Amino acid sequence: AAGVVLGVVLSSAATFVLSLFAGLNDATVFAGPLWVVLLALATSRWTGNPARRWVATGRATLARWSQRPPIAMAGITVVALVLAVLIYSRTVYQQNGSVLAGYETVWADWSQHLSTASSFAIGGNIPPTNPLFSGTPLLYPFLPDFHAATLMTLGLDAGTSLALGSGVLAFTLVLLVIAVGRRVGLTLGAALIATAVCLIGGGLGFVGVFGDACVAHGYAASQCTVGYIVSHPGDGLGILAGTLHDLPGVIAAQPRAYDGLLSTPATSVLPNQQWYTPLFAWWLPQRSMLYGFDLALTVLLLVFAGLQSRLRAWTAFAVAAVGLGVMPLVHAQTLFALAVLLTVLALFNRRREWIALGAVAVLLAAPRLVQIALAPHGSVAGADVYPYYEPGWEANASDHLALTAANTPAAVGKAASLLLSPQWWGFWVANLGLALPLCVVVSIGLLAGRAGGRLGAAGARFTGFVPRSLLELLCGAMIVFALCDVVVFQSWDWDNTKLLVYWYLVAGMLAAALASHWWRRGAWRTVASVLIPTTMLLTGAVVMLRLLPWTPPQDSVTGPYSIASADEVAMAREVAAATPGNAVFLTFGRPNDPLLAVAGRTSVMGYYGWLWSYGTDFGTRIGDVQQLYQGCSGTPCDVSELLHEYHVSYVEIDDRVTDSGAITQSVNAAWWASQGFPVVARSVHITVYDVRSA
Repeated sequence: AAGVVLGVVLSSAATFVLSLFAGLNDATVFAGPLWVVLLALATSRWTGNPARRWVATGRATLARWSQRPPIAMAGITVVALVLAVLIYSRTVYQQNGSVLAGYETVWADWSQHLSTASSFAIGGNIPPTNPLFSGTPLLYPFLPDFHAATLMTLGLDAGTSLALGSGVLAFTLVLLVIAVGRRVGLTLGAALIATAVCLIGGGLGFVGVFGDACVAHGYAASQCTVGYIVSHPGDGLGILAGTLHDLPGVIAAQPRAYDGLLSTPATSVLPNQQWYTPLFAWWLPQRSMLYGFDLALTVLLLVFAGLQSRLRAWTAFAVAAVGLGVMPLVHAQTLFALAVLLTVLALFNRRREWIALGAVAVLLAAPRLVQIALAPHGSVAGADVYPYYEPGWEANASDHLALTAANTPAAVGKAASLLLSPQWWGFWVANLGLALPLCVVVSIGLLAGRAGGRLGAAGARFTGFVPRSLLELLCGAMIVFALCDVVVFQSWDWDNTKLLVYWYLVAGMLAAALASHWWRRGAWRTVASVLIPTTMLLTGAVVMLRLLPWTPPQDSVTGPYSIASADEVAMAREVAAATPGNAVFLTFGRPNDPLLAVAGRTSVMGYYGWLWSYGTDFGTRIGDVQQLYQGCSGTPCDVSELLHEYHVSYVEIDDRVTDSGAITQSVNAAWWASQGFPVVARSVHITVYDVRSA
């Protein structure tokens, strides 16, 4: 699994470097992985003959399997593969000429990934500029989308290219979480629980299923509460019986999202639900996060393998360093989280190999990190400068403080005071079950264990079930959690989940370790061993039931959602054939604009929501785009000047100005039609003009 991830990432990186000199074509796509293999073979001169190691390892593995066949792991592998195929085959696909998405979050996010991948493969956007904000560098971690572009170059359609890469890495994610869990001392069963937490973990939203079943049976919402049932025992049995009677039907036809995803405050089960089912919130829509998480697991796996070796493990640390070095091109937040985790591991495990890991990683990552550091971090005018203080994160989203030395005491003090607040604890328990309380109890036990005496003995009882490697990882994870509870690292505060996922990985392993430890202890411990992971998994399990093959179409979460209709696809292909790949288009800013998602062209300004969340400094561009769409109603006329300022060659006029994401809510279509500009292509709603003569 680690080899697959490294192969995908490093081959894509090598192809990208080659394409800077020779373009993206069949030759560079094949030369990239060949270059990686040749470099690895050359390096093996100093590390020993790899073939001998492979043969020896293969023989040892077969001997071990002959004594105890890995039936359980083989079954897990097959199930993971089948699920990956079933789920990712419905991400983005073509049907009757249209491009469709099978999931709403995929529709929302993959339109951007389609635009970026198509800009590489169709628009020839190399060296890359931002296809959503013309004339600026592409700071978004683009390597996952460049990987899809390499598959498009070989002849696959865009949707299949994106789905294939994501599906393979979702499959390896399962194997890698289990592998890392085993490396830190978990049993296979515990590692499987940790994997389930990473895929479908969440909070207490499942309680809404019982309330909805109660109401569906005809009871008033006020009667469908624990308090009412306890205070009215005469009615309680009837209410419980009616609830259980309607429970299967409510689960099959879920009237709302019990994890809070894509919900309004009025339809959310619990107030302030912010932690959604990871599969639908992260692993399906957020390709960069998926690639980064897999690469992070690979780095951790190599590091733990090196740390657990009695000999010097230069090769394991060196390969981990290469993965860490290319991380800024894959997922920048993951690099930050890994830096914290690995620094803590280095403090616990003093080895010379850390020096090599740090040196190689910094050497590879430095150019991209410098580029990111020097780029705008939001806009003062847009009031979205980041990072900034938000003590308590989403549990206290009203406090936003600039990240200055003067504000630091107030932010830290507020965050500390929230530790005693029922509101803060209620938020985390509602969103994540017992994950945070468990982490806090074990962390306190770990600190107490350092004290010695009776206090140390008491602390040891709280941490005795946790393997040492997992305890070390927990220390780093709690630092990540503490930072995210005080500081927001991007424009959108919810994006802190891209860092919190690494704390949650460790929290899932901790819950799994405790469940495994208590499982055969009997009495209340066995019950607790079931309840603790249940509080983290039941909501996601309920949500996942909507993916079952027999779920009615109207109750399923698999769409379809239209990215581009058949006539828009035809128009986009006509535009791609008739216009230069590097041409700049004035577009309306909808997330699923076919000129970007299908034709791979560059826009003056794409979807505002994405650009804002990336911390883009818009300057005057929003107003300029709106002014361009108004045309000229008098003198002087600035249209020609603005077109030249932004190097616009083509203008998109769309009659759906009220659609979500449109930059302007009005357009002077009659003025543009009266100017005599040549029409490049048309669809039912869109007309594309050639304005190079303006």
